[in-house]
Amino acid sequence: MYIIKVPLKVTLLGEYAVVFGKPAIASTLPVYMIIRVSECSDKSSIRVKLNGISVPIISVSINRDDSKYMRVSVNEGEVEKMLQYIIKAIYLCENELRPGTLMGFDIEIQSPVPPGVGLGTSAATSVGLVAACFAIYMNEKHVDKDLVAKIAWRTEQIVQGAASPMDTYTITFGGLRYIEPSIPRTEPLLIPKKPSLVIGYTLKRFTTAELVSSVKKKMALMPAVISKIIETIGVVVEEAKKSLLSGDTQSLGTLMNLNHGLLDSLGVVSNEHHLIVNTLRNSGALGAKTSGAGGGGAFIALAKSDADAMMLSRVSEALGAKIVSLELGSSGVEITHV
Repeated sequence: MYIIKVPLKVTLLGEYAVVFGKPAIASTLPVYMIIRVSECSDKSSIRVKLNGISVPIISVSINRDDSKYMRVSVNEGEVEKMLQYIIKAIYLCENELRPGTLMGFDIEIQSPVPPGVGLGTSAATSVGLVAACFAIYMNEKHVDKDLVAKIAWRTEQIVQGAASPMDTYTITFGGLRYIEPSIPRTEPLLIPKKPSLVIGYTLKRFTTAELVSSVKKKMALMPAVISKIIETIGVVVEEAKKSLLSGDTQSLGTLMNLNHGLLDSLGVVSNEHHLIVNTLRNSGALGAKTSGAGGGGAFIALAKSDADAMMLSRVSEALGAKIVSLELGSSGVEITHV
């Protein structure tokens, strides 16, 4: 059996701009999806067990006599999409290593957060399964991470219809990274000062695909206006990169606030995030913003100190948010053979 430890990620700046070829900054978190994979004797089957990953229920029939359910109807489209990340990742990996060869897999996925909240669970699944497939087929723990990231990105593109390389490359290599999607390339950012952060999430109102589609429709209707917003986000990212490298947290916070405002102008910031972001700023955060596709989901705030970050995390929780981490991570995907 192979155990794949896959970090989740957070986008610091550059959402949506990265979809249109502009740079972004993202980082892994010290929060991990654990994937256990072993070879199955039945070469025609892939057996999957999910822990911590909810399946949306549409309806339930309940027996009045014993209060037991008789029939459960689930959102098959959502379940299918969830499983497609697994199936496509394995297929693309097998096609790369041994075309025409089939192997059965027993897979168990344990996630610390629900899917679709903007913390890279789909990318973590893709990266983890590609890494596991490489390890099993090549019988080794050390895999070609460039190829893992590339195949995982291709998995995301197939399942989602479109995807930037940001999530898969950040999760594969780990740490704080500057993403240049047109290459694709990720540059590690070695910063002099570890930022004090609050990273959390609320439930999402819309899927990433729906939100990206809405922005693309705006681009088609108002290309001159929306393209300027996208370009400005790209400029904000470049300035934020300078602030991170110089340790200028005041400027970084201001740039995070600007990025949030630009996301709001694209129509992807939820009412819950308006409340959380404004409250965190009023409570002393240097900067706070929606992170990821929006419509709820992940958010990130920059605090003045670790003590302030703890205080801001309690404020966020009081507003109904779930806190994931108060710091950035450094590691990428890791493989252990047991």
